[in-house]
Amino acid sequence: MSNNTNKGTCCPNCGSREIEHHEATGSSICTSCGLVVEENAIVSSVEFVEGAGGQSSLMGQFVGASGSKAFSRGRGGAGGGGGGGGGYGFGRDSRENTLANGRRRIQDVASRLRLSNHFVDTAHRFFTLAVEKNFVQGRRTTHVVAACLYIACRKEKDCQHMLIDFSDALQVNVYTLGTCFLKFRRLLGIQLEIIDPALYIYRFAAHLDLEDRANAVAITALRLVGRMKRDWIVSGRRPAGICAAALLIAARAHGFQKNHQDVTKILRVCGMTVAARVKDFESTPSANLTMEQFINVDLENECDPPVFTQNRIKEARALAIQEGNVELLTSGKLDDPRTGAKRASKWRNAVVESKNMKEMNQLYTQLASEMKNGEQENENGEDGEGGETSTATTPTTATTEPQSQSQSQNDLPPLSSPNNINNNQQLITQEDAQNITLSTIPFPKGPNGKDLIIPNQATYEELQKSTQKEEDKLNLSQWKSSMPQSAMDEIDDLFRDDEEVKQKEAIFNKMNKDYIEKQARKESERVAAEMAQKEREDDEAAQAEESARFYRKTKRRRMADDDYDGVDDGPSTQDALLAAISTRKTSRKINYDAMSSIFDDDGNFSTELLEDNEPNKQDTEIEV
Repeated sequence: MSNNTNKGTCCPNCGSREIEHHEATGSSICTSCGLVVEENAIVSSVEFVEGAGGQSSLMGQFVGASGSKAFSRGRGGAGGGGGGGGGYGFGRDSRENTLANGRRRIQDVASRLRLSNHFVDTAHRFFTLAVEKNFVQGRRTTHVVAACLYIACRKEKDCQHMLIDFSDALQVNVYTLGTCFLKFRRLLGIQLEIIDPALYIYRFAAHLDLEDRANAVAITALRLVGRMKRDWIVSGRRPAGICAAALLIAARAHGFQKNHQDVTKILRVCGMTVAARVKDFESTPSANLTMEQFINVDLENECDPPVFTQNRIKEARALAIQEGNVELLTSGKLDDPRTGAKRASKWRNAVVESKNMKEMNQLYTQLASEMKNGEQENENGEDGEGGETSTATTPTTATTEPQSQSQSQNDLPPLSSPNNINNNQQLITQEDAQNITLSTIPFPKGPNGKDLIIPNQATYEELQKSTQKEEDKLNLSQWKSSMPQSAMDEIDDLFRDDEEVKQKEAIFNKMNKDYIEKQARKESERVAAEMAQKEREDDEAAQAEESARFYRKTKRRRMADDDYDGVDDGPSTQDALLAAISTRKTSRKINYDAMSSIFDDDGNFSTELLEDNEPNKQDTEIEV
């Protein structure tokens, strides 16, 4: 045993720095008080032990950088290795091996994409969750590792890596990685923010061979992306398609002859997607501006989303077809502005019946006529009793065959469209032109492939009669009469008669007596309050009517006065007092008739009552 004194460690018990370290046991002991300061310390020294067969093996424990516990490592079975054939064995479980392999593969993919260790740690935590939820079972570890790394990149707002980059690095189909990513995100319930297409503008602009004007094209593309955001073109769209359309428009605006293939092979998007985004931008007012105006002028108005505009156009077409407005349908106002001039009126054309479809219709009509003729022959054969009858009916059948065939052709609609026009019709009158135009225009279809439903309009199912019968009163005696006797006894036990109903009602009233009385008291108080309110309103209405009547009476009296010169000097004292009283709630303790008697005919205060009650001064002096 080797002894060593460590001067840097302090004893927590006595404070002495005389610490003796034993490398064999990995413990540190204070020589002053004997306290074991450290034990089982991890040492960096490498030691070997000799086995029974004379073989040397490594001694100690191995702890990984991301491991939570130590595991032994030996050679040839010594030291808990367990690996045969001269290899090194690992004494840890399968879960730790899976996590270690996952981290190793994450580091491999991250090194190819030049991602920092921050993304590796975040992706490894997601991989640990995938292992805990058994998401790795039945899937390739490479796909799960790519999904974890892509989620870690999507968590960072300034990360410019796309799923197609992981597909190129791993040489795996992008749709396979996308399926794994979507399922893993749904399993964990992760909410990821939408990627801003502006992050990829400078990255892909450098691959378009724009020479020294790459920066100017990128700035114009950034402005286009901002304009698309305000016009609701970016919402619900993939960022690669928006970026490709913006770069294509910006490159053409700066004089570069670029096609759809030039941007699709760089951004790995479909050419139809780029064409659709370009058409969405062409339908906005910003597309009518010049290059200088687009850079200097910023329009304040915002356009509706493209899907919203298309749905409104379809609804307008359906409404015009239902109303029979041929002029509006053929005027071109309902054409989709996103489509070209040649395809703008294509929606008004009927579906052209192909040669194969015509042959199928003729075959279908011929088979239907033959089946109908066969049924008629069978019916005639059953009705007839001899050969004469059957022979007599044969010419009739032969003569009626063309008629039945033509009739079946008129009854059965063709397979292509129920509103198809007969090709044999050559003479079309002017009155039928409107009906033919309406019949040839197909009705707009919704997302489910069925006829479009206009808002605030009942559907076909809602217009159908209800199959549910109206609720009727059950006749119990009639219903019981159709049952056996044993079932009737069981039905009698289920339903109560009038006497049992009265008994149950009496029991309920007795048990809930307090509640019933409380409800009755509340009802009586409510009725009394309503009656008092009504009486109060009636009194106020009567007093208001009496005040108005007295006001009109006084006004007529003043109008009839001889001294009235036609000039109104304003309301008198009496009128002002009555007007003030009428605006307030009146009191029952005031006698308004006595109040009105204190005014004279002119509307002024009367002093007669005061003079009658005043004592006579002369009488007072005599008595004195």
